[in-house]
Amino acid sequence: MDFGYTREEEEFRKRLCKFLDRELTEEIARQNWEDKGVGPEAREFSRKLAAHGFLGMSWPKEYGGQGLSPTYDFILLDELGKRWGAHVPLDVAYTMVAHTILRRGSEEMKKEFLLRIIRGEIEFCLGYTEPNAGSDLASMRMRAVEEGDYFTITGQKTFNTEAHYAEYHWLAARTDFSPNIPKHRGISLFIVDIGSPGITVRPLITMSGEQTNEVFYENVRVPRNRLAGEKNKGFYYMMEAIDSERNHVFTPCRLLPILEELIQYVKETKFMGKPLAEDPLIQEKLAQMAIELEVAQVLADHSRWMESNEIPMTYEPEITKVFVSELEQRLVDVGMQILGHYGQLEEGSKWVPLRGRIEWYFLHSFMTTIGAGTSEIGRNVIAQRGLGLPRS
Repeated sequence: MDFGYTREEEEFRKRLCKFLDRELTEEIARQNWEDKGVGPEAREFSRKLAAHGFLGMSWPKEYGGQGLSPTYDFILLDELGKRWGAHVPLDVAYTMVAHTILRRGSEEMKKEFLLRIIRGEIEFCLGYTEPNAGSDLASMRMRAVEEGDYFTITGQKTFNTEAHYAEYHWLAARTDFSPNIPKHRGISLFIVDIGSPGITVRPLITMSGEQTNEVFYENVRVPRNRLAGEKNKGFYYMMEAIDSERNHVFTPCRLLPILEELIQYVKETKFMGKPLAEDPLIQEKLAQMAIELEVAQVLADHSRWMESNEIPMTYEPEITKVFVSELEQRLVDVGMQILGHYGQLEEGSKWVPLRGRIEWYFLHSFMTTIGAGTSEIGRNVIAQRGLGLPRS
């Protein structure tokens, strides 16, 4: 098992780093991860990534890619993460939706969407969660009724981050209403133009100031050719995509800037005439975070190595997701302890250290163990798939 890069991959990484050092600013990064809407600078940055050949390296050549190893995408995600925790500006389309289109979409769908995603032109939002169907996605109630060449969709989704600026909705809805089948067997996936008549997007603002959304459908007509894959197989496609999503979204490198800024802060800040860095307790806490961050990277590299070598993954990406999301909470909690009362100040205060980012990350971190599947569900997956324990 070798997590190192080949000569070609390392050359790609160096070329990418030069580009990011030149083109990526904190302002562009924040347009993305604060979810207020990908602004014009971030959109332009996405197009530049594509123009310089950094997007789609692992995708098939017939759809605009270069047919190389997934490692190239992992390098891209890691190097972005090291810079203000950034990620691909239109990341739902690139890291989640496109992989399922590649595996399960029709030829028509692949030709319509994949090249536009690689070019950084369009974004999707995920339409999975409902008020009564979060961790138990199979309980979703949104209805998609087949009517000739269309499906008519009615219902509600919630916590649809990016719906306020995405062009398309990657939507899961119930298409088989028979009471005699298991509920997970009657769900299908659709691509819906978010501007379609009958769709209403209503904002939900989180305690960290991020915008997610409720989305309401009332008799929305969706062409049959926007059905992704086979009818009633959508739940299987979602589960199939989860492992790959874990490898692409929960990247430990995005936590590295937080640790680095805290280290620099304790070196420069004095208390009672001595640098905070000389305090043994602070040294211990930061050293522990460095250890856990190294562990997280090894876990992520292992799962990615499996994916790159087409080795079936069962529970490995779920371990990474649970560990990385909970590590983020532990890391920012250490930051709040080190900053003391100053850590509660928001960005904009003349007294706030580290530009108020620790306060923001602290509030944001509560979402990481809920979004994309709760830690409790993740541990169930690990117990059942990995340890062979029975379903409770």
